[in-house]
Amino acid sequence: MIKFLLADDHHIVRRGLGLTIKDEFSTAEIDECSNGNCVWEKIQRTEYDLVILDISMPSMDSLLLLKKIFTHRPDQKVMIFTMSPVAIYAKRYLALGVKGFINKEAEPSEVRLGIAAILNNRKYLGSDMKHILTLENKDNLANTPFDCLTIRELEIMNHLVEGKNVKEIAEMLFLHISTISTHKAKIMLKLEVSNVIELTRMVQLFNKV
Repeated sequence: MIKFLLADDHHIVRRGLGLTIKDEFSTAEIDECSNGNCVWEKIQRTEYDLVILDISMPSMDSLLLLKKIFTHRPDQKVMIFTMSPVAIYAKRYLALGVKGFINKEAEPSEVRLGIAAILNNRKYLGSDMKHILTLENKDNLANTPFDCLTIRELEIMNHLVEGKNVKEIAEMLFLHISTISTHKAKIMLKLEVSNVIELTRMVQLFNKV
């Protein structure tokens, strides 16, 4: 029996994703989590064929969560199911060990295609990327201005674009406000933008590529 772990802080997303999975894998066993701590607890107790999670979740930042997952289970298959732009985040999260990205606006047929690809040891980046990557050619993604950011800066940028302020991000990532402020300043400097409005426009531009 194939086992899935679905992690998203919105019940409606988990529900819809679960129904889509059941259409393809009727006997699948599906567990759900609404936060990062829950994911980590379940990963320690259960072996899953595929973990599907969003980049932004309460209780634990995705960087720490993925590091813990891959340290505990180096071969764990993980797919990101997110509204975050694939073109911006894919290369960096693939380097961490993630097997694929699918946008939450994707059709159910594409979600099933992506899941099947990953379960068959292929990397899937969605129809908007125009191809499925084999395990050998993951470095063939186009460069973007966001490649200069560290994975932590990418994560903080994602929260800024979602409308969170420095205090909220600090609380979510369990970091000092001054640390988040420093990261924010570095992001603005590296991307040559003056404020979050300009940053958001830049991200939206690449989301359309």
